[in-house]
Amino acid sequence: MEMKTVSEKMAEFALHQKLNEIPHHIAGYGKLLLMDTFGVAMANRELEHAQAIRSVVMNWESVPASTLWGSKDKVQISEAVLYNAGLIHGSDYDDTHVAGIVHPSAAVVSTAVAVGEALGASGEEIYGAILIGWEIIVRLALAARGRFHDVGFHGTAITAPFAAACVAGRLMEVTEDVLVNALGICGSQAAGLQEFLRDGSWVKKLHPGWGAHSAIYAVNLAKAGMTGPKKVLEGEFGIWKTHCGSIEGLEEFEDLGRVWHTMEITFKRYPVCHMTHSFIDCILKARAQEQLWPEEIERIECRIEKRCYGIVCEPEDAKKNPKTDYMMRFSLPYVVAAALVQGKVSPWEIDMRLARDSRIRELMSKVVCIADDSKRNPGYFPGWVKIVKKDGSEFVFDQRWEMGTPQNPVDMDAVMTKFYNNLERFYTKQQREKISDLLQNIEKLEDMGPLMESLAVS
Repeated sequence: MEMKTVSEKMAEFALHQKLNEIPHHIAGYGKLLLMDTFGVAMANRELEHAQAIRSVVMNWESVPASTLWGSKDKVQISEAVLYNAGLIHGSDYDDTHVAGIVHPSAAVVSTAVAVGEALGASGEEIYGAILIGWEIIVRLALAARGRFHDVGFHGTAITAPFAAACVAGRLMEVTEDVLVNALGICGSQAAGLQEFLRDGSWVKKLHPGWGAHSAIYAVNLAKAGMTGPKKVLEGEFGIWKTHCGSIEGLEEFEDLGRVWHTMEITFKRYPVCHMTHSFIDCILKARAQEQLWPEEIERIECRIEKRCYGIVCEPEDAKKNPKTDYMMRFSLPYVVAAALVQGKVSPWEIDMRLARDSRIRELMSKVVCIADDSKRNPGYFPGWVKIVKKDGSEFVFDQRWEMGTPQNPVDMDAVMTKFYNNLERFYTKQQREKISDLLQNIEKLEDMGPLMESLAVS
């Protein structure tokens, strides 16, 4: 008997895994991920990038089927997915699978809600699709083993179309053959470069949404008879050989449906690159324990593994003189300096006025970043900081596991606090509680109407 391709295994899992057969702890944890996802999305609705995407999708002639979150406006499914995913990922505050270096919810949740709303699907059907999508995108990321990033691709952008296609295909009740063809089509649309790291441009905010947008078209094309390669992942010219160099890692799909990795998705405490989070924790701990003041600092040495160094430390001049909000989010010197000066790194510290603040600028010039693989902790983003004061005293802080990992878990109360804080600007306390209740009981909803109505901002 001919062995199944990876696409065939994904299709079988996506179309036939029942919600009630998914372990209860996975489904329960997913509710927290869902709360976090909608929280960061709504917090970003007035940002410039969100307005730019909205202006484009609202101009498309389409049959209104799916809601632009936070409004009563409806557009065609693919455009709603593009916009809503942009809301989720727009401030780099959305959840992360650290070992896979991927943001799971942006493409997965936006696709499930938009497609489900358009089809009149129940909350149970939509939540089931979300759980499936999370597991698939995490498996793809784990199979890549960081190699997408190593050669300059954005891992979330590459994996998003495949996961979104599985989500859409499940809700649209396509056949396995159709979904396999759709996944094959997705392979030719999976794209996303990391060049934004060099100038802080906005395009990364678009990557998950563009992948999900492509997936909607891929599924519809496959339904119409368009074919795609069955070995789009493991084939001679498949994604793994072209983007990763070999098919190594695809054995991650062998236990799909038996072992679940969704619980490994972590919540972001800071709206900046996850590779910097442990360093922020170290600085905040140093600030609290040693009562450090910026004026006392002679030097801050940050040792970071090589693969991360190129992302948050280079080019040095750009990282120490950030010109855009996105360059700030991907600058280790900036987040370290901001944490020490401000005593926090919240969405309000990602402000160009702070990037020009004389105290922060002076402190950035004292941050020395060193690529050091002896500090590596595979599958995690550790932080190592040595602070040297002008009086000669030194302090070393070392954090092996970032917050949100099993070794350093996030207090779930903190997740809820983040959710309420993200919504505070646009909603009353009563409205926030209603949104929270709807998300925590999403599987009981007959359709997405009540949730979309509760999110609409007057």
